[in-house]
Amino acid sequence: MQPVVRRRASRTVTVGVVAALAATLTGCGQGTNVSDDYAQICRDNSTQKRLPDDDCNNHGGSAHWYYLPLGSSSRTVPAVGQPATGGSDSLPSGKTAARGISSDGDSVSRGGFGGSGSDGSHGS
Repeated sequence: MQPVVRRRASRTVTVGVVAALAATLTGCGQGTNVSDDYAQICRDNSTQKRLPDDDCNNHGGSAHWYYLPLGSSSRTVPAVGQPATGGSDSLPSGKTAARGISSDGDSVSRGGFGGSGSDGSHGS
């Protein structure tokens, strides 16, 4: 007499596949992809630290728009209160800038999924 072979229900396999798929998709969703050449942030030119965008919208003090170039690899845009260097005070002619970068900072890269609207902005 042969021993009875018990098979596990496929539910165990399904749960494992769903968990692996969720981890993969979460990893792909990190950072922001834009089609723009620069990331526009508000910066205090005296301290060189990032400010909330509202400071530049209200034209307060030494707050000015600042443009961080986005290369072929991702760039970390600093959070509000962190130093912001390596950019320029003006947007070069013919270039576009992504606006509304999270005030918590973000990893921003050009191309890929997401992109931006015709006004160069994306969600915050």
